[in-house]
Amino acid sequence: MTTDSQGPVSAVERIGLMDSPPEERFDRITRLAREMFDVDYALVNIVDEDEVYTKSQPPETHFGRSPREAVFCGETVTQDGILEVDDATLDERFRDIASVTEYGMRFYAGFPLRTDDGEAVGTLCLLDPDPRALDPEQLRSLEHLGRWAQAEIRQSDSVPREDDALTDRTSRAEDLTANGLQLASLAIPHGVVSGDRSGWQEVGGRVVVTLADVMGKGEAAGAVAETLLRALQERRDMTPVQAMLSVEDEARSDGRYRDTFATVFHAVVDAASGAVEYVDAGHGLTLVLHPDGSSERLTSRNLPLGLRPADVEWEAGRASVSRGDLLVSVSDGALDAYDSTLESLRLIGDDLRAASDPHGFFDGLALRVSTHQVDDDVTAVVLSVN
Repeated sequence: MTTDSQGPVSAVERIGLMDSPPEERFDRITRLAREMFDVDYALVNIVDEDEVYTKSQPPETHFGRSPREAVFCGETVTQDGILEVDDATLDERFRDIASVTEYGMRFYAGFPLRTDDGEAVGTLCLLDPDPRALDPEQLRSLEHLGRWAQAEIRQSDSVPREDDALTDRTSRAEDLTANGLQLASLAIPHGVVSGDRSGWQEVGGRVVVTLADVMGKGEAAGAVAETLLRALQERRDMTPVQAMLSVEDEARSDGRYRDTFATVFHAVVDAASGAVEYVDAGHGLTLVLHPDGSSERLTSRNLPLGLRPADVEWEAGRASVSRGDLLVSVSDGALDAYDSTLESLRLIGDDLRAASDPHGFFDGLALRVSTHQVDDDVTAVVLSVN
């Protein structure tokens, strides 16, 4: 616990997430968890001494604050690991709480989310009206998702330095034009060193594109991001899945990866056919914009690099682009320049369409970053098909 001029500051107060609006960085975790476990609810909850606030939830629900004694998560934050309740009606600790008696929940599994100094401030949890039990593989998957949510919590617990100005460190890589494809990028670090990296190269009529967002800030995250980008780009002759498997094998012996992970979009675009083969590792922030006004988001069920269970295969994705199309991929810091939800990605697509060219879009995005509360690195890559 820290102190300020008004007295002690709890960890929950310090991270500043109680009563905060939805954010895609948490919503993508609960969205994936709900799908993976086929449950009615997957939630990220913030837990203080008296109440529980639902930070992330399915779009059709509107949970807010609940008394701590009315929900399971008040108990979860006292645990060292996952709390699993197969059938709450048979558990004397929970059978009379409101989640069971009023909402009909019987199954619960929750992972406690802790700050760097070990204080439990929240949970990632699953709830369903049908009793069930998670097998060992499912418990490991829930732990991996929980570590992801916990890392996002810890991002909120970091304090930016006074010299972390945004506007004077904007950088743009030199454009690449190859066989009718043009690539351009923008990078705005939140601190002195960014944990985001993007890069591309043209190889025999194919363009290899990578955007990696390493959890954390500062020199350590920047070094991992640089190594990861270089490793993926060096594997230019591999398919995206082969490249990810190879890099993953290499990372297991690299101590720098033990305490971090990365969301990644890694794609190979065939300039002649427009075929796009990609791996999305927990990223989910890539759009293909078509001239007719339609768009598609490139997604997958993959966890971030560093969190994939050994018995789960990498899922490959495929798309296609043609003349007039735009492909844009951003790090989640870019969403903070809008409203931080997945709706921000659509607005980013609208702004890109409305801009005269990618650099005009970058100008507008940089302006938004300078005038909004953005507490993360911002990276954007745009591929134009001419």
